[in-house]
Amino acid sequence: MKYLLQSFKKYHGLRGVHFYSARECYFMPWHEVLQFLKDLSKNRKESTEVFIEKLSESLANYDPTNEFLAVCQNGESVSVELYCHSGHYVNKTG
Repeated sequence: MKYLLQSFKKYHGLRGVHFYSARECYFMPWHEVLQFLKDLSKNRKESTEVFIEKLSESLANYDPTNEFLAVCQNGESVSVELYCHSGHYVNKTG
């Protein structure tokens, strides 16, 4: 979590995704994420399509000045997480 928080601070206000694990964090800006998802879509597995849809929707619908989008892989499981800057309340519907 330490590396994720450092990444949040370093890339505050930029739209993109923080890919992290217990040992590292890599920030990928918006345009690189879109290319990554395009390349990933060539793999026609159902689980990949669900991930692409979830990440694309999350990336398009958050406020990078108050929120941070992160992805964590733990074995076979991948989570798309939305964090809010302390002191800001986020009301997401849908």
